[in-house]
Amino acid sequence: MKTNLLAMLFLFTGLTLFAQEKTVTGTVSSADDGLPLPGANVSVQGTNQGTTTDFDGKYEIVVATGETLVFSYVGFQTQEIPVENQETISVSLQADTESLSEVVVIGYGTAEKQDLTGAISSIKAEDIVKQPALTATQAIQGKVPGVNIINSDAPGATPTVTIRGLGTALGGRDPFYVVDGTPVPDIKNISPSNIESIDFLKDASSLSIYGVRAANGAVIVTTKSGKKGKPKFSFNSYYGVKDILNQVEMANASQYVNYYNEETAAIGEENFLNQNQPYDTDWYDELLQLGSINNNVFSVSGGSDYVDYFFSYDFFEENGILEGQKYQRSVITSNNTFKLFDDRLKIKQNLSITPTKDNPKPFSAFNSAYRQAPVIPVYYPNGRYGQSFYNETTGEATYIAGEGESIGRLTSHGNPVAQVDFTNEYIKTLTLQGNVSAELEIMDGLTFTSRLGMRKFYRKQRVYVPSKESWIAGDPTRTAEQFEENKLQNPDSPQWVNNSLSFSRIENFKYNWDNFLNYKKSFGNHNFDVTLGGSKEELGVGEFNYDQAYDVPSKEQYWSIKHASDAYEKQTNQYYYTPVRYLSYFTRLQYNFDRKYYVTGTIRRDGASVFKSNEEYIGYFPSVGLGWTLSKESFLEDSSFVNFLKLRGSYGELGNPNVPFNSTQIITDPASANQNYVFGPDQALIFGASIGSPAQPISWERVNEWSAGLDYELIDSRLSGSFDWYRKTTTNTILSVQPLLNSPYEQNYYDHGAEVVNKGVEVGINWSDHVNDDFSYNIGVTYNYNHNEITEIKNNYDGQLGGSLSNGEITKRLAEGEPLGSWWMFETDGVWQNQEEIDNNASIGGALPGHLRYKDQNEDGVIDDRDKKYFGSYIPTYNFGINIGMNYKQFDLTVSGYGAGGNKIYNGLKSTRLGGENVPVDVYESRWTGPGSTNSNPGANRDSRASNYYLENGDYFRINNITIGYTLPKVDFIANARIYISAQNPFLFTDYSGFTPELNSDGAPYGTTGIELSAYPNTRTILMGLNLEL
Repeated sequence: MKTNLLAMLFLFTGLTLFAQEKTVTGTVSSADDGLPLPGANVSVQGTNQGTTTDFDGKYEIVVATGETLVFSYVGFQTQEIPVENQETISVSLQADTESLSEVVVIGYGTAEKQDLTGAISSIKAEDIVKQPALTATQAIQGKVPGVNIINSDAPGATPTVTIRGLGTALGGRDPFYVVDGTPVPDIKNISPSNIESIDFLKDASSLSIYGVRAANGAVIVTTKSGKKGKPKFSFNSYYGVKDILNQVEMANASQYVNYYNEETAAIGEENFLNQNQPYDTDWYDELLQLGSINNNVFSVSGGSDYVDYFFSYDFFEENGILEGQKYQRSVITSNNTFKLFDDRLKIKQNLSITPTKDNPKPFSAFNSAYRQAPVIPVYYPNGRYGQSFYNETTGEATYIAGEGESIGRLTSHGNPVAQVDFTNEYIKTLTLQGNVSAELEIMDGLTFTSRLGMRKFYRKQRVYVPSKESWIAGDPTRTAEQFEENKLQNPDSPQWVNNSLSFSRIENFKYNWDNFLNYKKSFGNHNFDVTLGGSKEELGVGEFNYDQAYDVPSKEQYWSIKHASDAYEKQTNQYYYTPVRYLSYFTRLQYNFDRKYYVTGTIRRDGASVFKSNEEYIGYFPSVGLGWTLSKESFLEDSSFVNFLKLRGSYGELGNPNVPFNSTQIITDPASANQNYVFGPDQALIFGASIGSPAQPISWERVNEWSAGLDYELIDSRLSGSFDWYRKTTTNTILSVQPLLNSPYEQNYYDHGAEVVNKGVEVGINWSDHVNDDFSYNIGVTYNYNHNEITEIKNNYDGQLGGSLSNGEITKRLAEGEPLGSWWMFETDGVWQNQEEIDNNASIGGALPGHLRYKDQNEDGVIDDRDKKYFGSYIPTYNFGINIGMNYKQFDLTVSGYGAGGNKIYNGLKSTRLGGENVPVDVYESRWTGPGSTNSNPGANRDSRASNYYLENGDYFRINNITIGYTLPKVDFIANARIYISAQNPFLFTDYSGFTPELNSDGAPYGTTGIELSAYPNTRTILMGLNLEL
């Protein structure tokens, strides 16, 4: 079908439409002063035909009667005029203030960009669709100053978004998402093609209208709607292939044997491997495949005097780089506006229905492929999975032993191919999301809006584990008869079942009901915009069901709990979630005098059911913003260089209710060990909550922020941008506290114990130039610097540990004066060259020649925890983006890149290596091989203590999009047709030796965030696409 469609498009490009031609003349001038505009572009719409005006603004062009002339000039609005029977067409172009009059969504209302007193960045539809992606946030990485987006290339994965730094240790990092006025947990279920705009609210002045929900910033998404006019049809499609971007080269069989034998000799053992191995396996080549990605979007929109409509269907499918890994998503969108009583009453309905299907595969397979020895085959000749056995007598990697020979086992994480093959997991979700609103114009300037939003989410997961097959595959000498014998001897043990089948079902529901008045009025030069309203929200209403049974039929069509064996007890569990409720009132006053001097004041009163007493339940969150448009002052008003210049300043307060005791809301019965604390304002337990009280009184984390900014447009608005400074303080950050010996508490508890400060600058610069009718270009740069620091910790709460590795090592520690998630470990001081060095210096137990040497920081002659040192954090201190666009005649080019740095990444793959596991080639080639060989890298026999040796610079720059497009000449019934080819993530520049320094994780600063263990690697994608409008 795609081939036929493209063939038809190319056929239509060969058609020529004939019409009577004539010469049209005229003058192009400025509407402000009437002066002619020399060099203005005059072109025939949809063709390459055009001319420019002379010094007096005059032009002459040959056109057909039914065509349309397009008049454009830098710094002025473009005009389109049908020729019809006219032979003289003169136009007066208006100054282009479009960027200043651009409408921005500010929460319960809108404002023009030039009237803002807060820090808000906007992305429009055309910038989102330039980079094909599953979610819009993936497509805009590096395009918004102050917003750090970390992508994951796993199928169906959601990017992480951090706005102006991380201010909490336990309260999450995700911003507050709002789609068409409805709060949602993320925008994964929204098609990027259906988005009209995304507004990022960054400072407290902009965010305080959302109060307790917006401590981490807010992302406001507006989806597309219909517009009055005849139906418009569009079809967008792309297909591409993807593979791993940055593959670590691992040692081959010969190198591995050398490394293994050196390690074996160093520890005094004699079970060496033979250099002549029968297998040399590249596990990544065996594990990975070429993935694919496909997206098709169809939409229709239009409107009349009574109704505007928009309908869209989006189907996305991705096959990952692991065998059997697949993700599918469909999005059905219907947005309608019904206009009554001469447009004084508008009824709006927005609805999206999003089913997904997901066949995930274990990320641990990447870890196993890194570690598994290359001398082990994927399969033995008899078809059995290769495992880490070797003949201790001959030194060959085999499980077969002759007479008098013995079989040993190398350290192994298992066969990664077998891990993927034996993982059979299927996840289905369904998201129903939307709202209905009524907007009534009560009188001129006064409107009332009532909006009811709802979201229903279903998730069903099925996991089938072939226990018998997995057990047999774990050792090529095992047989089915042995398994059956063990099963017979242990008839009640789930360890010896043929298989297990589990189903889990999650269902939850949320709603919000907003009612607010908005009054806009001008009295001479005095302009007012007042918002007053209230909001009620309830979320987390739902249940969780889990069923597990054993020995179901092996064929998938019979995988059902009812078909399971009765020989084993079936497990059934049901849990209910405790709902969380918010009740809020808010008001905002925006005033400006002659659009020159601005004041914005906002206050929101929030109540949240997660807190115990009235004092903690109720919170007030005020803000104030000031603005001054310098370009309207007399000393700049007539400037030809400065088109717009405005100063902004603000202060505001916010709250964060995502406190850790409510992170899991599953409530069973009073005997449950789940001690969640969920209270109402009257100090009564919410129904279904388990009995208990927090060790310390807990309220929301509170954020206050000072911010200042500058917006500008210069040189006929070709140069534009913004500069922002901020200082954001979380004054009562919640910590997990380990009780002292004399404490009445036996277990860790939560308390407000720290103050965290994020301060930084944001820069956005854009240059756009329309050189002539054939050529235009734009260059955009974004930059953000953020300094994160724990400035205060309550007495006795210092020293929380984190970043625990599989080998028991700790890599992080909470400390005043350090950033959140700061690295804490030994500092290396070279490599021990011989035993004499070890005997004459401070060393840690078990040190041998070739081991890393650690600094005795306090010079007490002992290496212990008191010698550990802080080494910054995993959190980047800066990130930046570069975005370039060019248009030449009917060709277009887009190039964008993103980078981050100033942080450290811990290479957990290297540091947690155990003896017998494989190593990267660079580790093999640079290793210590004897006294004097190197003082930088350890030998084959090394310890695995956490140290800065495994801590690497996280700096990177990635070209994330190169797209070349061609717009086909217009024909009768096709308004626009464009084909393109795109490379996504084609290049990565970094010194990091692992797979990727861009690690997407749960964001817990004292968890494994910033440690590469089983991360999904970056992938590159090459795709071709079509955009069609009728």
